[in-house]
Amino acid sequence: MSVIIRLFEQYGYVSPICREAIEKYIQIYHKKKGDFLLRKGQIAGSLFVLEKGLVRGYYEQKNKQIDIWFGFENTILGSTYQMYKSRPSLEYIECLEDCTVHALPNEKLLRLYKDFPEFNIIGRRFTEDYCLLLEERAYQLQTMSAAERYHKLLRDYPEAVKRIPLGNIASYLGITQETLSRIRKI
Repeated sequence: MSVIIRLFEQYGYVSPICREAIEKYIQIYHKKKGDFLLRKGQIAGSLFVLEKGLVRGYYEQKNKQIDIWFGFENTILGSTYQMYKSRPSLEYIECLEDCTVHALPNEKLLRLYKDFPEFNIIGRRFTEDYCLLLEERAYQLQTMSAAERYHKLLRDYPEAVKRIPLGNIASYLGITQETLSRIRKI
């Protein structure tokens, strides 16, 4: 059974006929470190499941990259603005390591929602989880110090943090790499 089906089944029942349709639509890519899954301004995109590797989502503002999230193995990810509104993506999704990625093109995702009511439930539940992550991120940014956010990141993702370059961690926390170095010494 594919990794994407296993992840979808965490959110609800996937009938055999729906499973067959998903497997028919899935594309598997092997990407190298530095490759992009999505670029700012891109309209056509996909819902991705990361089987192997590490990716980051970031914005570019005045020639500065601002990390907004990281995706690890067995994670469903994508650009929601581009996916749900069919508008140009506001973000980049870049591979920080060599990756194996399962992609479900947006037009196929919408077709699955239309053809399989149970898949609508899965999509809604996944979106609910994503909304909770966004609320948690907003809460952290508004109420926690950079040191508290760093230590929470260490607690939540102890192994993964070792894989993320320090410059990207600093960007994610909204601080300079020098400030991150001081926090790490404490």
